[in-house]
Amino acid sequence: DALQSKPLQRSNSANETLPLLLMIEDNPDVVAYMTGCLEQFYRIDYAYNGRAGIEKAFEIAPDIIISDVMMPEKDGLEVCDALKNDQRSSHIPIVLLTAKAGLGDRIAGLRRGADAYLAKPFHQEELLVQLQRLLDNQRKWQEHYARVSLAPGATTASTPDTAMEDAFLIKLRAYLEDH
Repeated sequence: DALQSKPLQRSNSANETLPLLLMIEDNPDVVAYMTGCLEQFYRIDYAYNGRAGIEKAFEIAPDIIISDVMMPEKDGLEVCDALKNDQRSSHIPIVLLTAKAGLGDRIAGLRRGADAYLAKPFHQEELLVQLQRLLDNQRKWQEHYARVSLAPGATTASTPDTAMEDAFLIKLRAYLEDH
């Protein structure tokens, strides 16, 4: 409750060159610890439950999301479902961070769209490496689509993972060609 009454404010917002990370976490101690781990590498925005996290993701379009699994209103699995099945956010990497680290829990998180699943307590360097790896992969996909998918007359080779992005790019290309 202390977090929910605190105004949401962005950490390190002055450095616009840093990637924007959305942290969806309801535990104030975890928020404080993770902010200390990440604030020199990321601009950080916060949401303190899953429902607010989904809304915030649509509002700010972060580069990457870290979400707790067990939260009020909507849990991290519901966050993954909502964001990975919407064209506005399906491309955003999501890291689930949770104390529920059993094999079944990890598989459930990955099946719901999480790009990575880390157990609490986590090692700071492991978190940083996972985040950087996901951002590097996202950047490579962006470069690929900028080169290939938006070229006149180009077609994309869809896989289940890229079908939603391909559909969006096809609509975008058609709109641009028409206007």
